[in-house]
Amino acid sequence: MNRKLAQFISVVFHPVLMPTYALLFLFRPNSFFSYTVPDLSRLALYTIIILNTLLFPVLVSYMLIRRGWIKSFEMEKREERLFPFIANFLLMLVASFMIYKLRLPRVFYLLTLGAAASVLVAVFVNFKWKISIHMIGIGGLVGTFFGLSTFLLVDLRIPIIFSLLVAGVIGTARISLGVHNPSQIYSGFIVGFICEYILLSI
Repeated sequence: MNRKLAQFISVVFHPVLMPTYALLFLFRPNSFFSYTVPDLSRLALYTIIILNTLLFPVLVSYMLIRRGWIKSFEMEKREERLFPFIANFLLMLVASFMIYKLRLPRVFYLLTLGAAASVLVAVFVNFKWKISIHMIGIGGLVGTFFGLSTFLLVDLRIPIIFSLLVAGVIGTARISLGVHNPSQIYSGFIVGFICEYILLSI
């Protein structure tokens, strides 16, 4: 894959964007959740997710870059990833707590908790090995769609097929950039998938 294309794909499908993409998919027109979740609850969910899984993590990474603790948002070196991972984990816990306290639909609390669990796994793995956080992100998205389809009987065949194709593209891009090997790609996908799928089964 062309390097510029691989870099573009890595940015467009950055892990911090995955929770927002998940909501966009779930609330697409004429979907199960667009009919069953009230507008006010949807607004609250978008606000919580965008702030805690996108804007605040980007702000934390920017501050770490300014301080020289990490070189870029890509965090290609394993040693650079610890603090951003921990910050993302804590922010996801906050998002889960807010969703729970606001009595928003329980499924979204479980989804956010699943994302937090996958990042926590990444934190521990990162002490010894470099796992693909990009693949954890897309793996979590695929696990979300599979879990909702299995346990809530929601028809998500199109999102499942699309997200699997995207997972293949992201994995290829990360390998093309030389930042991960196949083992790191597959393990990242499995961690993301399992964490979301298991939490949804509760």
